[in-house]
Formats: sequence, structure tokens, C-alpha cells
Amino acid sequence: QYDGSGGNNHAIAHFEQTGHRVSVKLGTITPEGTADAYCYACDDNKLNPHLAQHLQTFGINVAAQQKTEKSIAELQLEYNLKFDFSMTTADGTQLQPVAGPGLTGLRNLGNSCYLASVMQCVFGIDRFRDRYFPSAADHFLTCSQLHPAKCMLCQLHKLANGLWSGRYAVLETEDGETRHQRGISPAHFKAMVARDHPEFASMRQQDAFEFLQHLNKQIDVAERLVEGGALNPTSVFDFTTEERLQCTKCSRVRYTTQKSSLLSLPVAKRPLAAVEGVPQEFEPVQLAECFDMMTADETVYGYMCPSCEQPTTAKKSTRFATFPKVLAVQVRRFEFVNWVPQKLEIPVQVPQGPIELGAHRGQGLQPGEEALPETDDQPPTDAQPEPVDESVVAQLESMGFPRVRCIKA
Repeated sequence: QYDGSGGNNHAIAHFEQTGHRVSVKLGTITPEGTADAYCYACDDNKLNPHLAQHLQTFGINVAAQQKTEKSIAELQLEYNLKFDFSMTTADGTQLQPVAGPGLTGLRNLGNSCYLASVMQCVFGIDRFRDRYFPSAADHFLTCSQLHPAKCMLCQLHKLANGLWSGRYAVLETEDGETRHQRGISPAHFKAMVARDHPEFASMRQQDAFEFLQHLNKQIDVAERLVEGGALNPTSVFDFTTEERLQCTKCSRVRYTTQKSSLLSLPVAKRPLAAVEGVPQEFEPVQLAECFDMMTADETVYGYMCPSCEQPTTAKKSTRFATFPKVLAVQVRRFEFVNWVPQKLEIPVQVPQGPIELGAHRGQGLQPGEEALPETDDQPPTDAQPEPVDESVVAQLESMGFPRVRCIKA
């Protein structure tokens, strides 16, 4: 139930007993042929472009229907807007109202927590704040875009001004009691950044890491038109990885580099003893262990060594060639069950102080190492990489695949 009261799982039981996969909420049928349809096999809401034809089988004339109930999206939005997200922390501690520049909150638009979390973090970075906040007024006066709602830079300046000016972070009082601020609504910004993305344009929950990837791409495109991208703040995330490949037979090596901006880390899965009726729990993992797993040697079987000219076994490892000013990290806490990603509740413990990554830095070709010969299918080190569809690469990376393999795919 959307009010949090739960349910009796009658629809799920019906699906399991009969195999009837799809249910349609009759009160949401409109004369235009839209309605809420839910597929229990996919466990997700679905759109049915042939709804009128399918319902005609049951004698339901869509053109004569009138919508009498709220759709799932409407119920979802209503519930999120009414819910008080600022009551307490996870441990039950009452949050204290705050106000002032840099302390402005973002209102929930209905399952938009991922967007609010990312944007608060992004505009907490000096490069983003200094790029869009001081110049907001000048940009509004000089922007050549006819419709500001369709200008990515206008929306970024507007959001930066809203978060950092302090004008909208004002505490309210009611019956002599200090209340939390209202904050600002990022509705126009969400519409702009998600206009060409069917998932982020929806009202469904989304992954914050995927949204950050999409956001960086949108900012890159917009900033290319301003001084050739020299002011692009997303450069704070840029770094280069170094891949080392060594044939175990001839011991020759090959080093290649790959530019990146976001890092996806593996995580060790160590389940604790199962308890009946309790979701599976896992042993906590230190963040340093995730970096160790990323840079550990990986065995490549059947490697066709250009020096040995026969299939051999190789060792491959990935390290940092350069470090970014700000390292954005995703920990891959999920696994695939029947090709469906399932989240794993693995606690990842992050130290409060500095994180030492010097041990994970690559050194390039070392004295005494002999490079593998170049092959016809091996591009020269100064060759420009072939263009790839970053949206597809981002989706594959979110599934846990390494970026290099995603690009090759």
C-alpha cells in the first residue's frame, strides 16, 4: 500500500496460482486509452499501447470510460509530498532547523531523493558553486536562449542561486514554534535534465550514481558552447586508469590508459548466518578492501600472446594513472538473480579521515620490463579513442561491468 499500511498480497497470490501476469486498475482507464497496468512477472508498472484493443476482449469500451480513481503516479506523488522527510534521523534524533546560504533544502517531487542528494553534493563542490552561483545574474541577462526552461545553463545557474543565496532558506514559525524551512522545488531543473531520458523523466525511484553520470554528460554538452568547455566544472571528476597486462609465459607486459570520471568498485560478499524471517545480512566491508579488490590481479585465460604467438594465460590489473580532485565512487552492492539485479545490504564502512590511495597508483613500464609487440588490432598509444554511446556505457557500468569491457561491448 502507498500509505505504508501494507496489504494482503491477494494479487500476488492470484498471479502465482493462475499465471495471470497483468492487472489493470479499472478506475484509472481514460477515454484516451491510458490506465495503470502492472505486470507481476516483471514486478513493475507497464504502458500498454494496445490497451483499448485488449480490453475490448472483455467487453470494456475504453471510449466510454471515465477516470474515477487516482493513478499510481498520482498516489505516489501525493504520498511523497505529504510525507515529512525532515522529522528525524535514522536513529530517531530530532533534526534541528537550519537556514542560511548553502543550507537550502530541496523539496521532494515524488521519488526524487536521488536528484536532491546528488545536487546537494555537487553544489557542495567549490568548482560547481563558483561556476554557477556568482555569475547567475549576468547569465540571466545575457543568455541567448529564447526559453530559459530549455537552457541547461539557465537551470544550473538558477539552482545554484537558490541553494547558495540564502534567500529561500528561511525558518518559519507557527504557534510560536520554529519550523523547518520550505526549501526550493527543482521541478524545472528535473524537467530539463531528464527531458531526453525516459527513466529520469518518470516518477519512479532511480539510482543516484546513474543520475550523476547522466548529469555530467548533460553539463559537458552545455559547457562546450562556453569558451570551448574551459569552465566545465565536471573536470574535477576526471582521472585516468592504467591497465597492465602481462603474459605469464614470456613475462612481457602491455600498459594502456583509459580516461574516466566515475569509479565503480567491487565489494566482498560475506553472508552472515541466516535467520528465518529476517532478510539476509552481510559482514561489514572496509572501503579500503574495495580498492584492493579493484586493483588486484585478474587471470585471463586463453590470451593470444603476440610474442608467444599461441594461447597462454595472462595477468591483468587496473590502477590509477592520475587522480581526480574529487573521486566519485559507486560500490556495486548487487547481484543478478535470473538476470534481475538484486540489491545486497552489505555495510561499507568509510573512514572519517583521509583515504590513502598511493598504493593503488600505476607506475608505467618499469626497468627490466619488456613490452609486448604491437598488433594490428592494438591501437597506438597516441590514437584517439572511437566515440561510444555514453548512455549505453553508463547503463552497463551500473550493472557492475568494468568500463573497459562496457566500451568494448
